[in-house]
Amino acid sequence: MSLTCCALLSAVCAFTLVSAVGCGTDAQGVDECRQIEETRCVAAKNCGFVSDIPDCQRYYRSQCLHGLPVPPPGSVKLTACLDVIRAAGACAQSSGVDTLLDDCEPSLSGSAADDDLKTTCDLVKEPEKTAECSFLTGSSGGAGGGSSSAAKGGEPSEAGAGGTSGADG
Repeated sequence: MSLTCCALLSAVCAFTLVSAVGCGTDAQGVDECRQIEETRCVAAKNCGFVSDIPDCQRYYRSQCLHGLPVPPPGSVKLTACLDVIRAAGACAQSSGVDTLLDDCEPSLSGSAADDDLKTTCDLVKEPEKTAECSFLTGSSGGAGGGSSSAAKGGEPSEAGAGGTSGADG
């Protein structure tokens, strides 16, 4: 009996410590993260990454409670980032998932801050590699990985397996 009590007390203490350390109100950029991921979910549908947009958006609503790994951008930068993701999704819808950024109207090739971005769906998958969304990496001028899902290079997934470009964000 005392072994069971000790085990339960130990489990309660461990849960309390982990919960206290893991919870906080210091998340920054929660709304911005949600806007980016909701936009990516819509665009990702056109790329075939997502089949259920509302499910994808619900998943990222929770994932974005962690906020962005960088200070939130201003509204001008955020709007530019959202616009380029929307444009890539619209181009993928009208011209196909393998459409080159140069072949979009207007061309999105000027947005690519990284040579790895070739198609519209590459951009939807990794928006942090665009000039407009480079703030997700924490650097001012280009590509790289960050720690938001949008900055990790994963793709939105209705099952939550993808990311804010990597869903741990």
